Amino acid sequence: MESTDTAAVDRIIADVLRVDPETLDAETVFGEDVPAESLDYVEIAETVEFELGVRVPDEDLQTFETVGDVREYVTGRR
Repeated sequence: MESTDTAAVDRIIADVLRVDPETLDAETVFGEDVPAESLDYVEIAETVEFELGVRVPDEDLQTFETVGDVREYVTGRR
C-alpha cells in the first residue's frame, strides 16, 4: 500500500504544481525545488482528502516542507 500511496501523493503534487512527477523525490523542497504557494498547499490537502481519504488539518498542512513530509503523513494515516 505504501508505494501506491507514494505514487498517488506524487501524482497529486505534480498535478497541483504542474510539474513532472518523475522530478519529485522525498527530498524535494516546496518553494525551492518546485514552485509552491500557500494556495497550492491547500489544494494538495483538499485533493489528498478527496482522493485518498486522509484529512489534513491546517495546522498539519503548515508542517510540510518536502514531498517526503506529505508522503509520510499520508502513509501514516491510512
